[in-house]
Amino acid sequence: MADRLSFDDFVVVMNECFDRGQELTFTPTGTSMLPMLYGREDTVTFSPPDGRLKKYDVAFYRRRRTNQLVLHRMIGFDKNGGYIFSGDNQYYYEYGVRDDDVLAVVTSFTQRGRKVVPADRRYRFYIRRMMLKKRLRIFAVKLYRFVFHKK
Repeated sequence: MADRLSFDDFVVVMNECFDRGQELTFTPTGTSMLPMLYGREDTVTFSPPDGRLKKYDVAFYRRRRTNQLVLHRMIGFDKNGGYIFSGDNQYYYEYGVRDDDVLAVVTSFTQRGRKVVPADRRYRFYIRRMMLKKRLRIFAVKLYRFVFHKK
């Protein structure tokens, strides 16, 4: 069997697990959720979303324009009631993600072999620190552009 499934096959397997009342654990790829998740090393456990997402939930969703599957953190709501997502290792935001785009929500993950659940106090501290760093990074980029790219 291949190490990787196509996106469509993965969604089918995920939905079959959810229909049986099971959670799904997989190893993500990519760097957008560093330092929380190291691609190809850490694992993520999903369950189906239970209503609207809460701020800072990590969700698995499909981008409408590209049909790409993405694992990012929900950081707020836009003016139309859609979600705003961003990876921990990114400073740009993705607006307009709707409830029907969200396929699953992270219920736990392993980081360097240690299981972490969202209710863990150290994890909640990590989120607050990461969001502060993200705001500082955005400010630094805007300041840099203002100072060095004035026309």
